[in-house]
Amino acid sequence: MIAHRGAPDESMATRTFRAWLDYLAIPVPRHARQMGYVRELRALRARRNRCREAWSSHLAHTREVVLDAAARCEQRRAALVVGSGLLFDIPLEELSRQFGIVVLVDIVHAWSVHRQAARFSNVRLLPLDVTGVVERCHALARRRSPAPLPQRTVDCLVGEDFDLVASINVLSQLPVVPNGYMSRRIRTLTDARTREFSRALVTNHLDWLCSFPGIACLVTDLERLCYGNCGLVSREESLWGVALPEGGRDWLWDLAPRPEMYFHLDVRHRVGGYASLPKQAWLEARDRTAAATDASAAASVVEIGRERNADGKAGPEKTPAPKSVERDLGL
Repeated sequence: MIAHRGAPDESMATRTFRAWLDYLAIPVPRHARQMGYVRELRALRARRNRCREAWSSHLAHTREVVLDAAARCEQRRAALVVGSGLLFDIPLEELSRQFGIVVLVDIVHAWSVHRQAARFSNVRLLPLDVTGVVERCHALARRRSPAPLPQRTVDCLVGEDFDLVASINVLSQLPVVPNGYMSRRIRTLTDARTREFSRALVTNHLDWLCSFPGIACLVTDLERLCYGNCGLVSREESLWGVALPEGGRDWLWDLAPRPEMYFHLDVRHRVGGYASLPKQAWLEARDRTAAATDASAAASVVEIGRERNADGKAGPEKTPAPKSVERDLGL
């Protein structure tokens, strides 16, 4: 295992080289490394180091939500933490004391995470693609295939007796690396297909989270806000149109104070935290969103047909019924 804590008088160059070796030696499938998951992990650590003070409030809020969720569990046999990352926002020691076993899930685990987990006899690391589609996305992109983007119902670990399942700061990030990798290689990939693919990943993850019988804890960013000298400049949703139920906590994460990302703008995320995600409310919100999406698609098809008829061209004989996100993207 590489990467030992450097001596106090170790130069910055030496520490940087050790860190580089640490990430180089991470055990990770070839496709995940090629798609950039290790690079993203390195970038996450670097930004956190540069923005340590700005991130402190967000990390503290996240840990509070996770511990609140743990306190609500009637039994504490096993906890599953998805999106464990570099453990900045995971109260690992407290969870280890409270639960019989703690399983940390992420697609890549850095050696620093292996070392921290090794301190606790009841903590396990599980490298896992919780979307189930990353390898398929890699294959499509390598072939530059215009085939439908892969999608599937997430069923990993379903049936396991976890008293707490926590998805931590990962929901909005699930499509980011696949989208970036595919968009650089598949020229025919449109924004509409990317958005639909992303929305399906987010929806499936929430469905999967709610399929466990125990407490479902969720922390995710909801919006990206950019502030300039005169206040709010822009805002962009983070979940591709997926609406979460009411009832969670709400706070701002100073993700990138200027000049971290922009010289003239501060970037903040509005974050939602649910110590216990209301499962039934989510299912109802999901169905309302799907119905609204289908209605919007149907209206667009009808409008296109009218425009074609107005131009003297034959419109479609029947207005086709739009497919749901899951059916349209399913393989």
